Amino acid sequence: MNQQQHFTPDMTVDEAFKLHAGARRVFARFHLGGCSNCAISESHTIGAISDDYGIPLPMLLDNLNALFDQRALSVGDRVRIPDEIRSKVPQLANVAEIGEITGAEGGAYTADFGEVRLQGLAEDFIAVEAEPAAS
Repeated sequence: MNQQQHFTPDMTVDEAFKLHAGARRVFARFHLGGCSNCAISESHTIGAISDDYGIPLPMLLDNLNALFDQRALSVGDRVRIPDEIRSKVPQLANVAEIGEITGAEGGAYTADFGEVRLQGLAEDFIAVEAEPAAS
């Protein structure tokens, strides 16, 4: 794992969301923030969430900080949508097979697939190797 922690116990949920777009998914994996019984305030700290919901702080921080260990994409990279996502979302059936990353900020990516623009994390896209130049 990355040696430097990016998320800390005294960081608020709002700060975590701004630091990395994937923080929402991590909290959701712990069933936090999705319903009225498990709603979290954006002013809540990560440490307070650990205490209030009985989630071990090291586990929560490890999951959040692992976001920075994921592969990164760059603007201009060619990507495709994973088959498991494409098959679950009927609206993607007619979307172009190959798209291009046109934006990257805070762990979130924007990819253009023809006339369709999608946003997601690196795990939502598969990098496509560049085709060798013809000689």
